[in-house]
Amino acid sequence: MNIIEFLGLTRVESLAGVIVFFGLLFGISRLPKKKFTFAARVLIGTGIGTVYGLIVWGLSGRTGAYAADLGRWFSLVGNGYVSLFQLLIAPVIFVAGVRLVIHTPLVKTETPLIKWKKWVNTLMLAVSALIGACLGLCFKVGAAPGADTAVFSWEIGEGQKITDSIAHLIPSGIGFDFLTGNVVGIFVFAVLIGIAARRMSGKYMDTVKPFLDVTDAAFSVITSVCKAVIAYKPMGAAAVMAAFTAVYGPAFLLMLVKMLAVLCAASLAMLAVQLILCAVSGVSPAAFFRAGKAAMKKALVTRSGSACLPDAQEALTAGLGLKKEITDEVSAYAISSGMQGCGAMFPALAAVFAAGLSGLTMTPALVFGLVVVIVLVSYGITGVPGTATMAEFGAVMGSGITGAVNGLGPMIAVDPIGDVPRTLINVTGCMTNAIIVERRVRE
Repeated sequence: MNIIEFLGLTRVESLAGVIVFFGLLFGISRLPKKKFTFAARVLIGTGIGTVYGLIVWGLSGRTGAYAADLGRWFSLVGNGYVSLFQLLIAPVIFVAGVRLVIHTPLVKTETPLIKWKKWVNTLMLAVSALIGACLGLCFKVGAAPGADTAVFSWEIGEGQKITDSIAHLIPSGIGFDFLTGNVVGIFVFAVLIGIAARRMSGKYMDTVKPFLDVTDAAFSVITSVCKAVIAYKPMGAAAVMAAFTAVYGPAFLLMLVKMLAVLCAASLAMLAVQLILCAVSGVSPAAFFRAGKAAMKKALVTRSGSACLPDAQEALTAGLGLKKEITDEVSAYAISSGMQGCGAMFPALAAVFAAGLSGLTMTPALVFGLVVVIVLVSYGITGVPGTATMAEFGAVMGSGITGAVNGLGPMIAVDPIGDVPRTLINVTGCMTNAIIVERRVRE
């Protein structure tokens, strides 16, 4: 056995290609952070990986032997990076779920504000996820251009009934749920642990205090790990794009462009829903845009919902004359645990893309399960960095389509672009929730 065979290659030229590939990754890792923002570095990595993958695709010709050789190394790095998110999602949801419950104020009776806040937040997440999934299926995102691929079927096969989807979501053993990636089961168990700890804190605070401290410490550690993994996105994006473009060629770029176009269409559809609901609640579209103009503009520029929250809250009170104590609480809740763009619409669309790329056919039961999972995961990743990325992995794993996980890699590569429309929906969504709840509570 020679060194070429040992490296999984079939020709000497491929070794040079592998060396160039790792040289490019090293160069991306050395991009100056002060000169380039993180989003810029991710896009640079995406561009470099795309160009290199297309070069490999072009040199491979009809045989594709060269692409097959280098593709092994591209996939090793790209899929390996994707696997890190797959590794993180279960412990992240467990720790964040426990922390969410123990830090929720304990009240004997829920006020109308709390009830409406939770119901509106949950329903808006479900609507946003459903819009993303339906438009993704309608336009067959993830399917190769020109291919007559079935991405959705009304036929109900064995194990695809609604009862089967619900049964899959029920916790069946925390160890088994961690192994299978049942994020809903993990979140439910985390909520139960959090409720028990919060109840005990009333009478046995001295006993429970160490657990509360450990939970906060664990959350700090796990978020630090998330940030460390996210920091390698530029290199991961380059590897992922090199792997896919080396196989699909320019056609893969068309698939990504269609995905981003559908994301924009879904954002417009969700914005239309928000405007209709605001109009029903007494705020016209013109007044909505006039008051929220500064917050929306900031959302498009900063791509950060949290950074836009003060402007959104100012728009609700000063611009629309709503009650500050209500709108501040509801909007803050929606921007942390109810991001309709990053936490619902985009994960649903990404899951459909990954399923289409993997050749999986969605069914009504699977779409229903996907929406339920996305809503619960949105609460389970509260306060976690990289919300959209974590949400999309949680959506795919929680829905039981783990075979499509590697199809989420391209979403990492285009994340800075997709962040623009989905952040806008996060901001308009928090304003919409606040308007609806304020009107209901006032009545």
